[in-house]
Amino acid sequence: MKTTTLSTYSQNQYTLQILPSMCVNLQITFNPLDLSPDELFLMSARVNKKRGFLFVSKVLGKHLPVHPLKPLLTSGLLAITYYEHTTGESVKGKEAIIKGAFSDCPHEMREAYNLLTTLHLDLKESPVIIGFAETATSLGHSFFERFEHAFYYHTTRELVEDETPCLSFEEEHSHAVDQLCYIHEERINHDKPIILVDDEITTGNTALNIIRNIHSKYPRKHYSVVSILDWRSEENREQFLQLEKELNIQITIVSLLSGRMEFIGRTIEDAAYNYQPLDHAGTEEHINYVSLHEYFIESHYVCSNKSIPYIEGTGRFGISKSSQLHIEDACMKAGQYLRQMREGHQTLCLGTGEFMYIPMRIASHLGEGVYFHSTTRSPILPVNQPDYGIQNGFSFSNPENMSIVHYLYNIPKDVYDDVFIFFEKEIPESSLKELKDIMKERGILSINIVVFSKNNRGVIV
Repeated sequence: MKTTTLSTYSQNQYTLQILPSMCVNLQITFNPLDLSPDELFLMSARVNKKRGFLFVSKVLGKHLPVHPLKPLLTSGLLAITYYEHTTGESVKGKEAIIKGAFSDCPHEMREAYNLLTTLHLDLKESPVIIGFAETATSLGHSFFERFEHAFYYHTTRELVEDETPCLSFEEEHSHAVDQLCYIHEERINHDKPIILVDDEITTGNTALNIIRNIHSKYPRKHYSVVSILDWRSEENREQFLQLEKELNIQITIVSLLSGRMEFIGRTIEDAAYNYQPLDHAGTEEHINYVSLHEYFIESHYVCSNKSIPYIEGTGRFGISKSSQLHIEDACMKAGQYLRQMREGHQTLCLGTGEFMYIPMRIASHLGEGVYFHSTTRSPILPVNQPDYGIQNGFSFSNPENMSIVHYLYNIPKDVYDDVFIFFEKEIPESSLKELKDIMKERGILSINIVVFSKNNRGVIV
C-alpha cells in the first residue's frame, strides 16, 4: 500500500493508491489505540461494479496469511475497546496486548494472548452477539469469547434443510448478498442488547438492514455495531441517528479506527486475470485425509443440498459460554493430533468460506512456523506489485457445493512445506482436483484434507 501524507501539518490524512486509475483518500478522525493504518490493512481492487475497492485486512486471517494468534488478539482488542467505551472502566494489561498483537515475534504474541485469556469482561446485561458472514464469522466468535455472559450467532449464506431463518437481510455491496440467521427464537425474543460484529463499516447499510429486520420482530432499546474499521460518511452517520429517532432506540458504534473515505476511480466489473493454475502434469502430490469427528459434536442440522450434518460450535446455530469451553478443549486436542502430521518448518492452514474460527484455533496449537488464512467467495483483482493487498489468486469450485465459486489469494510459490485445508463437512475426493492443482502449482505437495463431520446417510455425490 503506497501511503502518502497529504498535509505536512497532519498525519491523519492519507492517499492510498490502489491502481494507476484508482485511489482512496482517507482522513482518520478516531483512533483510540493509536494504531497506524499500515498495521491494519492494504488496499486492492474488487471485481465488483457496486464497490471498486477492498481494505485487505492484515489482522483477520481472511485474504492474507497471518500468525493464527493475530486475529484472536485483534478481536480481543475490539472487545476491550467496546468494554471500555460502554462501561467507562479501564482494562488492565491493554498496552501489553496491543504490543503483542502487532509484534512480529511469536513469543510476544503468545504472551499477549495468554494475558488476553485472563481477562473476564462482564457487561451489565448479557448480549446476543452476531458476526456477519463471511469475513466476520471468526471475528465475531473471538469477540464473544472475551465476555463473561453472552450468546453468539453468525449469519450465513447457506440454506439449512427443514429450517426457516429467523432473520434475513442483504449485504448490499457484497458479491453474494443474501444473509440468513438461524437464531432460536427464545435466544432473541427478549429485550437484551444485540451487538453486531463486522470487519468494516463503509456505508453502514448492512447494519441498518439487520437492525430494522430484528426490530420489526423482536424490538428492544439497545443495539451496538462494532468493527475494526468505520468509514461512514456524514450522510451515512446521519442515517443511524435518523433510525434511532424513528425506532426510539440507541445504537452504539465502536471501532478501532474511524474516519472519512473518498474513492476516486471507476469500478471493475470483469477482471483481466487468469485465476487458473498452470499445468503441473507429472508432479506427484501426497494427499492425507483426516477426520476430526471424534473431537467435535455433530449437530442435527444438515445443508439443503447434501445430507451431511453441520457440527456444533461454529456459531451458525448458536454458542453459549458453557459450549465455548468444549470448543476450546476440542481445538487444543485436535491441534495436538494434527501437529504430529506436520512436515517441515513452514505450514499453511486454510479455513474455507464461513468456516474460519475453529480451523484458526486449531492452527494456533500446531506450533511455530504456521500461517492461517481462508478461502472466500469474493472476486478480487490480483496485481503483483509491492504493497498491493492481493498478489496472486486462484478460483475453484467449492468442494462442499460445486455450484459456488471460491477464491484463494496470496499463496507464495515454493514457501510452504505442507498445507492443512479444513472443511466442516465430509467431501468427495473427486471435488478436490482444482484445489490439488492450485497447491501443486504453488509447490505444496504435502496436502492434508481435514473434515469434521462424517456422511452417515449414504454415498457423497
